Amino acid sequence: MKWFDYLWEHKQSLSDQRVLKVLPDKLQTEIAMQVHYETLRRVRIFQDCEAGLLAELVLKLQQQIFSPGDYICKKGDIGREMYIVKRGKLQVVADDGIQIFATLQEGAVFGELSILNIAGSKNGNRRTANVRSVGYTDLFALNKNDLWTALKEYPDARKLLIAKGREILRKDGLLDEDAPEEQMTAEEMAKSLQNKLEIVQTKMARFAAEFSSVKTKLLARIEYLETQLAKYQINDNSTSSNDDYQMI
Repeated sequence: MKWFDYLWEHKQSLSDQRVLKVLPDKLQTEIAMQVHYETLRRVRIFQDCEAGLLAELVLKLQQQIFSPGDYICKKGDIGREMYIVKRGKLQVVADDGIQIFATLQEGAVFGELSILNIAGSKNGNRRTANVRSVGYTDLFALNKNDLWTALKEYPDARKLLIAKGREILRKDGLLDEDAPEEQMTAEEMAKSLQNKLEIVQTKMARFAAEFSSVKTKLLARIEYLETQLAKYQINDNSTSSNDDYQMI
């Protein structure tokens, strides 16, 4: 009941997303831009990005509500979302849940590096901290897949985000400088593997065709030799018969 009281107090609706989806696309965009654009623009890694990209991303932000004591993420989890604190308070805590390292309040952002697929990150794409809700907390979440889908149309922004992410990791001593600057996404890796598979299949088909051709030629040659051998044997037998006849 306390959770429903919280929704009512802050004029939230359990069906906000459902209501938004029945509105015309243009109106959805306008509402999302009004609510989320400035919030997203303040995120460090997005500050210099193109307005078009931000406009796409604000439509992907999903509101999530956490109750007191809920963990938004735990250290070691694979990062699939970044979060922006809309309302409430979060704490970064030790594994024992007692020691508090930091407090995150409205406007704070976390988890952005784990969704960038930065090659050379010593943390990989895993969470580096435990984040717990103090009271009821509203968050905006941006999914990793949604980000990378949008970045396909903005290659310059993609390079900018990767560069910013690498710089942040470098300052924290968490970057392997020998690693390539970009890491392929799962989709890109799948496409690369598909291309390699097609190359192998083409080579195998060519080899099979060449083998078939050689096999056909060999069979024809064997058949020819067998025919010649048969003729030779017939002639040889014929000569032997004539010699025997003359001796008689």
